[in-house]
Amino acid sequence: MTPAVDTHLHAHWPQRYDYSQPTGSRIRPDDVAISAEGLFPALNAQGFSHVVIIQPGAYGNDNSAMLDAIARSNGHAKGIANMSLSASDEEFVTLKRQGVVGVRLSLVHSLTGIFDHPDIETFLSRCRAHEVFVEVFAPAATWPQIIPQLRKAQVKVIVEHVGYPIIPDGVQQPGFQSVLELGRNSDAVIKLGSGFRLGQTGGRYADVKPFAVAALEAFGPEKCIWGSDWPFLSPQVGSVKRDVTWPIDYAGEFGGFEDWVPDPATRRTILWDTPARLFGFAA
Repeated sequence: MTPAVDTHLHAHWPQRYDYSQPTGSRIRPDDVAISAEGLFPALNAQGFSHVVIIQPGAYGNDNSAMLDAIARSNGHAKGIANMSLSASDEEFVTLKRQGVVGVRLSLVHSLTGIFDHPDIETFLSRCRAHEVFVEVFAPAATWPQIIPQLRKAQVKVIVEHVGYPIIPDGVQQPGFQSVLELGRNSDAVIKLGSGFRLGQTGGRYADVKPFAVAALEAFGPEKCIWGSDWPFLSPQVGSVKRDVTWPIDYAGEFGGFEDWVPDPATRRTILWDTPARLFGFAA
C-alpha cells in the first residue's frame, strides 16, 4: 500500500466508552468500523495507511476512546485532543507521550466564545511551549477576529474544513480572504476535504472546488493536508443549512479531492509528504 494519511476522522467506540454529549447517538452501536478493531481495516480498505484522529464532541474532554485507538495503531495513528483551558503542563506531557500532536478549539458549537476566555492566552502559551498544533474549527467570518491572537501566541495553527466558508458567498468573502492571507504569511496549515459539510450540490463538490484551489494556491501543498471527516456524523451541520439529498460516502469525499487537486504529484504531497513531516509518521 502506498502510504497516505487521512488527517480528519473520529474515533467513536460506544461499545466501550459512553458518550458525554448527545451527538454521539447518531452513530449506530452495531457499526464495528467505528471501534478500534474496525477502524484500521476500514481505513486500509479506502487506501489509507495512517490517520490523525480528531476527538469528537460527543466525548467532550474525555479522550479515552481516541487514545485507546492510537495505542492499538502500531504507530499508524496520532491524535488531536480536546483539553480544558486550565490544563496543566503535566496533562500536555502525558497526552503527547500517548500520541497526541495537537489540541482542537471548536468555535462552531459549545465553545463559540473561547477566544474571549481569560485563560485562553495562558492555554495558547502552553500549546506553544509543548509544541502542539492548535487546530481551529471556526466559521470563515470568525477568522479575522482570532487570527491576531493566534499569531501573537506564535502557535502552530491548523485551519479546519477549508476555513469553513459560506459557499454561496464566494471566494471573495472577507473571512475566507483572511484565511488565505494567513496561509500566505505564516506557517499555518489548512485541511482540505469535508465537502459534505460545505457543498450545496453533492456529487464531487464542484461548488467547493474554487475554495480548495484558492487555499492550495495560498498555502502551497507543503501546508495542505486532507481529511475525510469520516464517519460523516452530521451532514446537516454546515455554514448554510441545506437539504442533503445525495449519498455521503468515503469514495465521494475523496473523489471531490481528486477533482480539486488533479495533479498526482501534488496529491501525494498533500496525502503523505506533508502530514508525515508535520505529525511524525514513518512509511
